[in-house]
Amino acid sequence: MLKSYIKRIAATTIMTAVCLGATMKLGLPQIAYAVRTDNKEVMMTINGIDILKDEYADYYKYCKVTMEDAYGVGEYIWSMYPEALQQLVAATDSNCLYARTVVNKFNELGLNVDKQRNKPPYGTAWDFKQSVMQTKSALKQFTTITFDEYLEDMGIDRNMYSNIFAQGYYLEALDQYYFGENGEKAPPEEKIKEEFNKYYKSKHILIMNIDDNGKHLEGDELAKKQSLIEKIQKELADGADFDELMKKYSEDTGLVQNPDGYIFQDDGSFVDEFVDGTKALKEGEYSKEPVVSDFGWHIIKREPLTEEDYKIYRPEIVYNLTGMTMQSLVETWMEEADVKFPEGHENLKISDVLGEEAGELPSIDDLLSGASEGSSSNSVDDE
Repeated sequence: MLKSYIKRIAATTIMTAVCLGATMKLGLPQIAYAVRTDNKEVMMTINGIDILKDEYADYYKYCKVTMEDAYGVGEYIWSMYPEALQQLVAATDSNCLYARTVVNKFNELGLNVDKQRNKPPYGTAWDFKQSVMQTKSALKQFTTITFDEYLEDMGIDRNMYSNIFAQGYYLEALDQYYFGENGEKAPPEEKIKEEFNKYYKSKHILIMNIDDNGKHLEGDELAKKQSLIEKIQKELADGADFDELMKKYSEDTGLVQNPDGYIFQDDGSFVDEFVDGTKALKEGEYSKEPVVSDFGWHIIKREPLTEEDYKIYRPEIVYNLTGMTMQSLVETWMEEADVKFPEGHENLKISDVLGEEAGELPSIDDLLSGASEGSSSNSVDDE
């Protein structure tokens, strides 16, 4: 059970940056990955670069809190699952390796965050500051906890928080370098656009001829639906707005997620009749006669593909042409990395990384006996 969990959190540091804010002093300092070097103990070495204890401890504490929250038993996890301590080390190693792989490659290439992300000077720093302001505002509005308490609940501090953001920005910059326009691993832009032109975009008014169980309607129920589709056709012929009728009548449950229509290829992923009906139309046209499929009647309107659509689907096309994504490239670098550990690394205890006080944890006996965490405390490290 724990092993599958570790796989899920191996890259959570980068994912966290999507939903977190950050903090900084007044002004707009450069966003950069920075580590403390007070403690010179080497915890692991990645491609010849030593990961010192302070940096390692940041990821260790984050993974520790994440695991405790995921299993809902807090610090009891370490006595309930003795193997969890080794899994914690493995998760920390993975997070450190992921972060350092991204950071070191970014530095090796001499990239600039704002330039690679097509941001003006201070663009990233401004995004960073805006995010923390929004986070603090939300905390003040909906909770009574401070910003530092918020970070502590997630097992991170301000330095780690800043580094999480830096990693996310570095990853975006690397993605632009390798897979952006004229990127090192990207196909020629003309080839990508050629593939994009094989996509179609359309919306439809769907009136279903099946019930909730997938059974085809009959008798009066079918007649009502046929009458409705004829009514919609007449309203369209009289000049009614397609989108308004679609919102009013369409029984397509996917409309909420796709209000501007579907973008697809003729690859069998969409209903054949819907695809063929779209291909038969010119951009801006709608089907004068309903297209019938196993789901019901479709009145289809073909839409033009936009530049924004291209930006959204470009990564998918690049992947289809190359078989690579930024994530898969990072994973390849991780697999190729020369990673070394000190002897006995896999058996690290909580006190070895976070100190003796952090190693004092409640035992499973406390939980089973109903004792409070403060009434009896045993050290997992001593077991």
